[in-house]
Amino acid sequence: MSAMGTAVGTTPNGKTLAISAYAEIRHAHLCFERQQSLAFRDLEWEDRAEPLVPWSTLLLRTLGGVAVVCAVLAMLV
Repeated sequence: MSAMGTAVGTTPNGKTLAISAYAEIRHAHLCFERQQSLAFRDLEWEDRAEPLVPWSTLLLRTLGGVAVVCAVLAMLV
């Protein structure tokens, strides 16, 4: 069954159901409890892993390094 087939339907009492794009979404629904708890945030294992670096940052760092190497090589030649 496709997603379109489940989007609209009827209940046994005849009411029409439709999925709404205006669902109530709160910040609390998107966060894990561990992220919201100050007690867990202070535990020793919470600082072990560094946060992930976005691809765009890695790309800019690499391009900057390549530009520096090219500039040094251009001065040497």
